[in-house]
Amino acid sequence: MPDHTGRLVLTTADPQVAPNPELVRAVLTRAGFMGPPLLGRVGGFAVGPELLSLLSFAGCSVALPGWSPEQAGEAPCHVRILGPDTVPRLLWGRNTRGPRCPVCRARLSDWRERLPEWLQRPLMGLTCPSCRGTHPPWRWDWKQQGGVGRLFVLVEEVFPGEAVPTEPLFDLLTRACGSGWRHFYVQD
Repeated sequence: MPDHTGRLVLTTADPQVAPNPELVRAVLTRAGFMGPPLLGRVGGFAVGPELLSLLSFAGCSVALPGWSPEQAGEAPCHVRILGPDTVPRLLWGRNTRGPRCPVCRARLSDWRERLPEWLQRPLMGLTCPSCRGTHPPWRWDWKQQGGVGRLFVLVEEVFPGEAVPTEPLFDLLTRACGSGWRHFYVQD
């Protein structure tokens, strides 16, 4: 099986906030960011006709297969909404590197070994091996290669850094949900 191209992930700036997923879906659908549900892709939605105006893609010519409704079920690029989870959850992938301490900037090189413990106790603070400060996982700097949240909007099959959310997209989500938003990228 080929490697996953990647996904652009949108989540609230405050990882403890969990907006109503139906509200997020409705807002993104009205804005044309996402279209109708995809057959055969649980929780998947076609990309909407305004996606290219709400994301800024690198490169000179962007073509998204499955843009038309009759091809949408086969589209590799699609949108999914995950959550809300009861507690903040870490999303990470093969591109994720060790996060940096929010105080001393030391890298947490053994973060993968700590994953099982984090999954059992997601609100547990992580102790920096350098300054010995303890901080929740969402305070660590993941450098847009992973992140923590309770609700996620995923744009599938987007290579890390290939697309960046525009300010109007973040403004739309912030007004609808009452909380700021941020983004990062993960690859399976």
